[in-house]
Amino acid sequence: MGAHDTLFGLTFRDSPIGMAILDSGGHYVEVNSAFARTVGREPSALVGRHFGEFTHQDDLPRNVELMAKVGSGEVSYFQFHSRLLHRQGDTIWVRITISGVEAPEDPLGHHYVAQVEDVTEIRRARDLLERRALYDHLTGLANRTLLMDRLELALETHEPRAATVAAIFLDIDHFKTVNDSLGHDAGDTLLIELGRRLQAAVRSADTVARLGGDEFVVIVEDVMGEEAALAVTHGIVAALRRPFVVDGTEITPGVSAGLAMAEQGITAEALVRNADMAMYAAKQGGRDRVECYDESMRERARTKLSIESELRTAIRDGELVVHYQPVVDLETREIRAFEALVRWQHPQRGLLLPDEFIPISEDANLVIPLGAAVLHEACAFLAARPEYKGRVFVNVSTRQIGSADLTHVVKDALTTTGANPSQLGLEITESGMLMATAAARADLKALTELGCELILDDFGTGYSALSSVLQNPVSGLKLARDFTLRLGDRGTGDRISTAIATLTRSLDMYGVIEGIETEAQYAIARRHGWQLGQGFLFGHAQPASDITLGLPRPSDADDDASPAAAALR
Repeated sequence: MGAHDTLFGLTFRDSPIGMAILDSGGHYVEVNSAFARTVGREPSALVGRHFGEFTHQDDLPRNVELMAKVGSGEVSYFQFHSRLLHRQGDTIWVRITISGVEAPEDPLGHHYVAQVEDVTEIRRARDLLERRALYDHLTGLANRTLLMDRLELALETHEPRAATVAAIFLDIDHFKTVNDSLGHDAGDTLLIELGRRLQAAVRSADTVARLGGDEFVVIVEDVMGEEAALAVTHGIVAALRRPFVVDGTEITPGVSAGLAMAEQGITAEALVRNADMAMYAAKQGGRDRVECYDESMRERARTKLSIESELRTAIRDGELVVHYQPVVDLETREIRAFEALVRWQHPQRGLLLPDEFIPISEDANLVIPLGAAVLHEACAFLAARPEYKGRVFVNVSTRQIGSADLTHVVKDALTTTGANPSQLGLEITESGMLMATAAARADLKALTELGCELILDDFGTGYSALSSVLQNPVSGLKLARDFTLRLGDRGTGDRISTAIATLTRSLDMYGVIEGIETEAQYAIARRHGWQLGQGFLFGHAQPASDITLGLPRPSDADDDASPAAAALR
């Protein structure tokens, strides 16, 4: 008797859920229309054929085993998810419930009844959620969660032998410049391309992950020691460094990379952290390089963390002090300005120079409150010396401009102290001026409208053209001390010095040559046409309390006819 001749048969035939009857050997005896549609075939095309023909080969061994358990009576039914093959080649996810039927009077004898429900859309939605939880949405690479899962597994299954596991931490140098100059879409395009290059540069068994921003990690398994891992790292870096055109602009990415090797008992977090410390050392060492982790880096990281914590306290408790180095008229050697240079009066380590804590302040995002403190001290210095008609130059980080609203900070310092804004000069690096965003340029314009002057610092070390200088309201520039060291070479150094001195005069700007330490350098600078100079020859930076002599009297400043004095009025 056919299934369609009974009440069960009517249910079987009309059910919206796929159903099938299979003999004890796993061949389809009858199937309903819903099941036939699931695999894209007519019911008659399925009858007599083995279910394995329509089952994904990866799932078949398990399905056979489960049906055998039902057939032996070990279990009365089994439900599982499996993949079926559609006639058009698609893979269909289904939930199958298999029941065993004992019917001695039926010609079939022992047989199976299967209910088959298409769950492809549910499975795709779940897979999408899992992918979003485990993969980076932009590049399709593994995210931190999946990276750590795979790394933990690699470390657990790794046996102490010649081969080991390596972590490579990669950071794209100056990636923010791409976003700021070409836009975030261009930055995303670059990240996607870098992700592709990373995957192409490693083996399929290795894991490539994006942790966020421009940070990537590669886990290399079964690598034969540090030398081999270093070779892999250099190969990856070389692949990433190839030029790439984004929106018509050719970009050659610079990459700072840190390599760390797994040790006995190390955790996934510790291995990645070690690679991160090595990458940070690469950045500190000049960027665009590879560093291997060693234990000294951990001690330096602890010291850095300690200094960062102490620096926060120092800013809050007023341990930062400002020293002032004179800027002189090269014709008369009279002081025309001071540069405000921050120092840290550390309670245990004594007086610390900027190189020992400014980089840490930038990494810890403390440069904004630190800069505000220096600006306030510089304005207080001016307000306390009404007889002084010169200027004070203050170094400004690019992070203080634009989003940090430097204009508001300067206004507050001027209002609180009563200092004259025309005596305040703000030094901004050439590269910072070049990378200024629209918000930053608006901030700079507001500062000049306030009466402050902008000085282009370290001129000659960046990549700006003359047009970039003219696009901003710059009153003066400082030649980078690298060029001062080359004075007298009768070659490029002298030609650059002379050309930039001439440039400042032609633009009606004042020029300052930094780093003058000898009488010979002083004489050459004058011969090249520099108006103002700064360096140890004219005095070291001193605390405000020590500056009592050498200030020009108001009458001297008014009567002095030197071009430098006129430029600074």
